Amino acid sequence: MVMFDEEGFGYGYGYGYGEEGGPIIEQTSSSESHYELMALARLIADGLGVTDSEGEPPYLQQIRDGLAEIKGILQQSHDASETLRAEAQTVLEAHAESAQQYMQAVDQPMPPNFDPFVTMPAGTVVRDLPDGGRLFTLADGVMVRVGPDGRLTAIGMDGSVALLEPARGCVMTLPDGRELSLKPEAVRMTHEAAGIEGLPLDIDPNQTAQGRYRIELPGGYRLDVFQSERTAMIGNPAGTSVVLGISRIEGVGEDIEVRLVPGGAKGFTATESGHKGVIEANGTIHVAMANGLDLVIHFPDDDGSNGDPGSDTPPGCICEERD
Repeated sequence: MVMFDEEGFGYGYGYGYGEEGGPIIEQTSSSESHYELMALARLIADGLGVTDSEGEPPYLQQIRDGLAEIKGILQQSHDASETLRAEAQTVLEAHAESAQQYMQAVDQPMPPNFDPFVTMPAGTVVRDLPDGGRLFTLADGVMVRVGPDGRLTAIGMDGSVALLEPARGCVMTLPDGRELSLKPEAVRMTHEAAGIEGLPLDIDPNQTAQGRYRIELPGGYRLDVFQSERTAMIGNPAGTSVVLGISRIEGVGEDIEVRLVPGGAKGFTATESGHKGVIEANGTIHVAMANGLDLVIHFPDDDGSNGDPGSDTPPGCICEERD
């Protein structure tokens, strides 16, 4: 709508007179459609909201402010998402590391238990037996069976069976000559198995070979028992030795006094080391050692030795004194 003043000039749409804001309208125009064009520009401007209206910011300005607000909200949401993603990534990495460690622990093969051997040749397969024993199959097929009682048996490729005995130094030799090292505890025997009474409870005999045992005693003494020979030998800290047996009593580096006892027994006294005792006719040795231990050493009855307790003939006595 166009209004005119007293002088005939129009205002209200396109003249700028009496209006605030809005486009500056050139009052002189050579266009025949000037007023129409100005009205059209006014309508377009109102439609686009580029003009102020009653103190409110322009419409486009409101849109821009709204978009800025939306952008801020989206940015905050994005930042929160990034924070959550970083935390989730940290948790996932921790879980992945734990899972990797677990898989490594699971996949890691357990080292074979070579009990009672220190080591076994490469490629040895270990299998537990139902009776509590253990079977070691070497790479070439030879098997070594450890019984529940600790007995060792070798089974050859041809099926031959050989009882194995530990040698000195905890070494066991297979029939084919190969040697296997045994753990010290594998050759320890009970006092009863070694036939020795009176040993301290914390001292176990070590089997050094079939029927041979060694015991380290307090005070630096050492006792070796030879079951098949029905003989025991006491090693003294001074380096001397005393050999005791019903058929053989002798001192190495010291003198031994021997006396006959009724019933075929023999008494003895080591003059330097101070060991003394009695050896029964069946070979059982009673010895009071200089370190205060009172030991009784028994031997198997059927050993075919010279000290046969069933023999009516008194066993021969060899008393020697060595320097």
